[in-house]
Amino acid sequence: MTAARVTLSGNMRGVLWMLASAACFTIMTACIKHLAQQGYAESQMVFFRCAAGVVLLLPAVLRSGPSAWATPRPWVMARRCIGSAIGVLLAFYAFANLPLATAQSLSFARALFVVLLAMLLLGEKVGPWRQGALIVGFIGVLVMTRPTEMQFTLASLAALTSALLMAYSVVTIKDLSRDHSTLSLVLWMNAATTVLGLPLALFGWTMPGWGDAGIFLLLAVSGVLAQTCFTRGLTAGDASLMALMDYTRLPMAALSGLLIFHELLDIWTIVGAAIVIGSTLFITIRESMLAKKRAPPLPD
Repeated sequence: MTAARVTLSGNMRGVLWMLASAACFTIMTACIKHLAQQGYAESQMVFFRCAAGVVLLLPAVLRSGPSAWATPRPWVMARRCIGSAIGVLLAFYAFANLPLATAQSLSFARALFVVLLAMLLLGEKVGPWRQGALIVGFIGVLVMTRPTEMQFTLASLAALTSALLMAYSVVTIKDLSRDHSTLSLVLWMNAATTVLGLPLALFGWTMPGWGDAGIFLLLAVSGVLAQTCFTRGLTAGDASLMALMDYTRLPMAALSGLLIFHELLDIWTIVGAAIVIGSTLFITIRESMLAKKRAPPLPD
């Protein structure tokens, strides 16, 4: 009898990539918070993170040659890079000036925009189960942020604007992945943000000491890994489902805020996180069950 071979569906591979991305992203946001407390400007963090990202990608670029820069649709790539660069800068500002769990919660408004843009721009079909899970997840975000009590500061507005811009980046990545490699997508984003962010970085530049330089390096490495895993996740699975999996960053942010920055969790944070995690697990398990039903039986 032939041994059964386990083959993961595209959506399940995407789920694993998104979990890895969430862990790396949590490390990056903790670095942002620490450096902000040391007085470094967010624009300097963005520049250093993306410039170092380009350097870290150089070995892969050298192996790939000119094809790493190839972009059959330069205008689409340019729109994606400009939107992403502004979105990243606003996100850094939000994470530096809000509690990590709050900033992360606000960033998940992106999921609502992703569903709408995926339908409008990609023609992606979103079934009622995913729509329901998305709504439940957003309810969890509302529970955590308690909008009736929240003061909408400049940092909060920056987080929501970043969510909109990053949603556009998400659906554009899904489109561009049809004729662009993951390396090309990550490389262009880092290079464009480095160039666009340099003028802003020069205004608030502070030379870091050796200890802070190490934190900058950790920020850069975790940021590149988070972006690469995120891009691979979107390439492997449906944009709307991957947006749901991205919710796992929420409890990770809450935990890192507690352990590193002593940002205490309250009952609303715990309840909201449980709702978000529950909706994410539900849609993931359901997708796995449907994939098994669709798969042809293995021969004996």
